[in-house]
Amino acid sequence: MWRLQRVKDSDATFFQSMANKGHYRGEGQTRQGIYVCSPGGKLLSSINSLDPDKVLESIKGGLEKWNSLPPADRELRSHQTIEPAHRWEDNYPAGGLVLTSVNTDLPSDPPRTEERTGLWNLDHVWFSKAEARQWLSHDPREGDTYSPPVELAHRLFRFHLVDNVRGQTLPFAPQEIKEAELTVEIVEQRESVVSMRISGSARAIAKGDWLLGENDWTPKHPLDHGMTSEMLGTAVYDLSSDSFTEFEVVAIGKRYGRTENNSRRNAPDSSYVGFLFTLSGGGPSERIAPAFVDIYDADWIVSPSTESP
Repeated sequence: MWRLQRVKDSDATFFQSMANKGHYRGEGQTRQGIYVCSPGGKLLSSINSLDPDKVLESIKGGLEKWNSLPPADRELRSHQTIEPAHRWEDNYPAGGLVLTSVNTDLPSDPPRTEERTGLWNLDHVWFSKAEARQWLSHDPREGDTYSPPVELAHRLFRFHLVDNVRGQTLPFAPQEIKEAELTVEIVEQRESVVSMRISGSARAIAKGDWLLGENDWTPKHPLDHGMTSEMLGTAVYDLSSDSFTEFEVVAIGKRYGRTENNSRRNAPDSSYVGFLFTLSGGGPSERIAPAFVDIYDADWIVSPSTESP
């Protein structure tokens, strides 16, 4: 999700005004999409589509309009400067545990053919270096079985085992996690290399009023929804480098209900979702912040809105 971050009030109004003229043409709703505009904020083209041909056509149309602009309109205004601003991505936990999460709808039994099949979504999961170490006990030994801190388990169950395959969904509040269990078993230790088995399960139920206060995610009206999930996987941690070298966990969730933007309006009331969590490679595209990073409740994450200019 794109956000306007750390811009002057006048500039924020300026760019919002430009976006309001785009494909949705209205205030108080999403402005998601691809926009082509001049440095001064003149809208040249915009679109929000999953069809690559339509996106390309829109971009080409914007380029044609760009080529017809007077040279002065292709330059920044004399008083306008571009300065680096604090972004959510600046909180990237170098040396920590960064996972790529991919999820998709699983076939029903018996299989049902729906209009929107084969969809998937991607997100990232962040744990700081200190949090990553908390996946293990202080002195891990082969055969040990234990539970990491509840905050780590809840980060997965509240923010990442959610029904966002088809669109943007809502996170769960702490009170909505009715059951949660995350277990780590040390299956082998060779010098500094610790191999572990990870298993877990959770039951989340959101019913009635929104419990997470006023923020970017506050829904217009409550919609009952929930997720029960089970996970299983393996990971390898190197004590000498204090880092994970392998991590692969799969989870199966059974969703029910819907949220206002997750495109389940015409879907069955319940179905299964598959999740895969693997180590991120750390490339530019893999440093994108988690969707719900703004409500992670982690003291090492600094909000762009609170960062001093």
